[in-house]
Amino acid sequence: MAKEPDPREVWSSFERELNASKGLPPAVIVRGAEAWYRTRAVDLLVERARAAEYELCRHDTRSPDFRAAALLDDLASTAMFASARCVVLGEPEALLKKQGGEESPTARALLAFVKRGAGALVLSADSLRADLSVVKALGELGARTYSFRKLYEKPSPWERDPDPARAELVSWVQSRARERKVAVTSDQALLLAHARGNDLAALDDELAAAAGAGGKFSLAGLASAAAGSPRDLADALIGGDLGAAALAAETLFRGGIRREKDGSRDTDEGALTAILLGYLRPRVRQGLAAAQHLERGAKPDEAASEAGVTGFDKVLRGAIAARPPAAWSAMLDDLLALERHSKSARGVDASEFAALALKWRVKRR
Repeated sequence: MAKEPDPREVWSSFERELNASKGLPPAVIVRGAEAWYRTRAVDLLVERARAAEYELCRHDTRSPDFRAAALLDDLASTAMFASARCVVLGEPEALLKKQGGEESPTARALLAFVKRGAGALVLSADSLRADLSVVKALGELGARTYSFRKLYEKPSPWERDPDPARAELVSWVQSRARERKVAVTSDQALLLAHARGNDLAALDDELAAAAGAGGKFSLAGLASAAAGSPRDLADALIGGDLGAAALAAETLFRGGIRREKDGSRDTDEGALTAILLGYLRPRVRQGLAAAQHLERGAKPDEAASEAGVTGFDKVLRGAIAARPPAAWSAMLDDLLALERHSKSARGVDASEFAALALKWRVKRR
């Protein structure tokens, strides 16, 4: 599967093509998981439509006030007080699927609107399949499509020496800070991205507040607002890093984890424990198998490969030789006991994982 393009490059292309055109394209489709870019694109198109004195009609299927009949009327009728009409429709996919092998009424109305040159059509969606027949037909009529995926929060795993400060999300924070004339170091950008997560709107709000305060960025309060990462905690536990594991456990169980769809947080201790155990169990089993291969004389890379440890899991590969098989076996027993404990009435919280970090620590010279 081809790698999705960098949303920053897609945005530059969107601005460049919009500025190069004299008016509005007949149809524009903006889609993808990154709502911040999609919202900006729609706002810019609406601004252009107002400047051209188009009649503006906005609809969103998620709104409790949405009425399909009103949408169809706007698509079929002509503008009363303007030469053209701009119809903006949010999250339209459910309305565009074929019904009984035929195009839906909404799909037919969209195509008719664009074919007769009634104005401009703007579709915005978190998910809109490119293989929908109506999307293909709109493309043949001159529609432009821009896809905005989420920015990557970490460097590519195949990089030899991945620097967290080089992640797309951190780079975005720094470039957006420059646009807002806010002084942010790479370390501050990294902490801000960790605290607010992959939520560009929340990150932009932080930078806007800093700009309003004279361009000075403050770290106060960010640590307590940070969301946690089950993967980071699992890595710290397996790597035997006591300090990092204790901090990751506290952050995770206090701040929860972000849900990808809406940016809200899941703070349920039972769910967090289940996710963590799901990360830890298979990797500890692999560590045990690899340590046994190592004890039988296998080379480190050979032992890791025999145990099914991928080259991307550098933490586990580095931890295999730090513990004998008996230690890995004891770790597996600890996890099974913790799983039984999690199903009791009291449950499991950060303290149990902090205790696990103390028990699993690796003393370094």
